[in-house]
Amino acid sequence: MSVKTNAVIISAILLSACGTIFSGSSQSITFDSNVKGNIEIYANGALVCTQTPCTVDIDRVSGPMTILAKAKGYEDAVMQDKTKINPVFWANIFSIYPTGSLTDFATSAMWKYSQDGVYINMRPKEKQSVQNKRFEKDSDIRRFALYNYSELKIGNPEYLSALEILSAKNENELEAIINRSNTEVELAHNLTEI
Repeated sequence: MSVKTNAVIISAILLSACGTIFSGSSQSITFDSNVKGNIEIYANGALVCTQTPCTVDIDRVSGPMTILAKAKGYEDAVMQDKTKINPVFWANIFSIYPTGSLTDFATSAMWKYSQDGVYINMRPKEKQSVQNKRFEKDSDIRRFALYNYSELKIGNPEYLSALEILSAKNENELEAIINRSNTEVELAHNLTEI
């Protein structure tokens, strides 16, 4: 190889950014909700979905993603998906050529949203007390599933027992639902049969 070719290769290595190369400056996020059909989901003010479930590439930023959901007959729901530093960024910092971390920083590839799946609970504007109790119970079950998905997936008996009490489903039924659920959003959906 010529000196010029070697210089180009070395420059490419020095300027490469692991976060940018391996995970890009956007992240694929799946949105789901208890409302099917006409629903508008906004991420950081931009309309990203008009029905659920949907999967969208969202640009990474250093701050949390604010999610707003609107549907006719339901109260608006607002939530956030926080960001954390992308693990690939650390590999770049501690590599032989840490200059790529500057590219990750400049393209926001150093950030990662903490959840790849977001489940939005929409509350009907007018409800009877029985519907309200059911909504609250389903919300608790979905929240538990979303935050404890990894423990439930490996079969942690304490978490299974807690979910059994919360959902009023038996252990065999829960194990079957957990086994067929590939994501935390899917598990939340399957547990409440929405």
